[in-house]
Amino acid sequence: MLEVGDFKLRQGVLELIAGIAVNSVEGVSGVAVRPDHHEDRRKRRHLAKGVRAEVEGGAATLSVEVCMEYGRDFNHVARELQREVARAVSGMTGLEVREVDVAVVGVNAL
Repeated sequence: MLEVGDFKLRQGVLELIAGIAVNSVEGVSGVAVRPDHHEDRRKRRHLAKGVRAEVEGGAATLSVEVCMEYGRDFNHVARELQREVARAVSGMTGLEVREVDVAVVGVNAL
């Protein structure tokens, strides 16, 4: 196997992977929109909004802002969300996931 050259992932790719994983967790009604993330707002996919990823030393730290469904056990859903995001990012990129911070910023009653 040829092992020359670099392998790089843009921050937006990690955020998209995490956003897709977030939306697969039952009890989460979606990611929140972060108005401070404007550098490529028009190009970004809706799934990556509300997700922030940072990579340092081969390890990723992710922050996710979500809306949860009313009546759910938010603690249980948040723990499942953390596991699913870490699994998806680690499995697809090979990066160690140091932490996945979850902020519940809304409740969807519908």
